[in-house]
Amino acid sequence: MSQDEGQPRVPPSSRLAVGVCTRDRPDALVRCIRSLHALGELQGDVIVMDDGSRVPVEPALREALGRDAPPGLRVLRNETSRSLAAGRNAIARATASPYVLNLDDDAAIVDPEAIRAVVAVLDTDPRVGAVALAQGDEQGRAWPPHAQPAPVTVRSRVATFIGYGHVLRRDALLGVGGFREALGINGEEKELSIRLLDAGWRVVYLPDAVVCHVADQAGRDKRRYLHQTVRNDVLGALYTLPFPLMLGGAMVRLRRYFHMRKGWEIDDPEGFPGVLRQLAPGAREALGARTPVRWSTVREWRRLTQEPVPYHGPEE
Repeated sequence: MSQDEGQPRVPPSSRLAVGVCTRDRPDALVRCIRSLHALGELQGDVIVMDDGSRVPVEPALREALGRDAPPGLRVLRNETSRSLAAGRNAIARATASPYVLNLDDDAAIVDPEAIRAVVAVLDTDPRVGAVALAQGDEQGRAWPPHAQPAPVTVRSRVATFIGYGHVLRRDALLGVGGFREALGINGEEKELSIRLLDAGWRVVYLPDAVVCHVADQAGRDKRRYLHQTVRNDVLGALYTLPFPLMLGGAMVRLRRYFHMRKGWEIDDPEGFPGVLRQLAPGAREALGARTPVRWSTVREWRRLTQEPVPYHGPEE
């Protein structure tokens, strides 16, 4: 008898869906999906978005998992990559669960109590739209504060989350239009977070809620990361900052290229012109689809970026 037949199927309407976007990292994906057993009754839908892997992941994934395949596992596939942002939007639309735990394919659940703590926050505070998780090693030991969504050691309201592990209130995500798909990856979390803030939602970081994140180097390129980060920071300013702040904001973000290249010691033959070439088509689209936030939102965003606010729960 298979595991699916031996225990009750978790209904897709349960509170927590798990979404994993993947591309050409089969071993990391198997580890990630196996780790979900730790969630027990918390786990509802498990939706894998195969974003254009050279070899479709579903047959090998199901063979590797065998009876360990979690109830509710579904694999969606884009024949050609549509980006991480698009994949996470598709996952949110494909579930009825009110909360969506998004994990990178090279992340994994170590301690289910971390996720229980997140669900408790979302259940008790209807103003929380996103919860950031801490990242740690395979034993669940948290990385230093500077490597986290915010350099704090207490639960705090923060400006944004990081994509490797976070939980979104589905209605909040879809209510603000989802991730900005034109950004793809690297910086899409910040752009979403400022729109959530403008809509009245909070982002809360739980430093005591740790997920394993052992970065798989497949598909990672520091030069591409630099270009994408600068490009998306500039586009985020064009999409969301009120005029005329967007002009100054875009220039400040462009200048960061030089500091980041030097600080990260990246050899970049294409250099700054390469960033501008990538930016040009996206800038035209961003200017035509601007949804500027309020000035008060910008002030609050900056305050949270500089000094996160300790979070004590819904009573504050």
